[in-house]
Amino acid sequence: MEKEIIMNNWMENHPIIYSDELGWSESDKRDALSDKEEEVFNYHWKNYYSIIFYYIDDGNFYELFMESTPHKFWRIPKKTDWDGQYIGRQIPWENHEEGEVLMEFDDDTDLWRTLKVCGKPIGEVLKRSIIAEVEI
Repeated sequence: MEKEIIMNNWMENHPIIYSDELGWSESDKRDALSDKEEEVFNYHWKNYYSIIFYYIDDGNFYELFMESTPHKFWRIPKKTDWDGQYIGRQIPWENHEEGEVLMEFDDDTDLWRTLKVCGKPIGEVLKRSIIAEVEI
């Protein structure tokens, strides 16, 4: 069975993204000791991992930013000098800025049930996203 190509201009060293590369990686699942998406998501943010993802349906990068109190979820602003060639180069990876804050939350927030992007629950969004970075 041939894999579906989602995009062919992601990054210079990894231009093609296939449908099976969306959502949580196998290593993210191993870290969380679960294959259940809700448990993987909750494991990462509740252990203070910031999560950056690119939602292919709206063409934006988002970050669940865990280095503040309260924690924040924002849309990362695109670079003004982006050349348009590689989608993954729309944002600066080293020092990206806080963008439009869409939600502030505390450790006891049930993000799986409350966090939405474009009106869709975070679980649906992540299935259609490239989870680009998970870092503590």
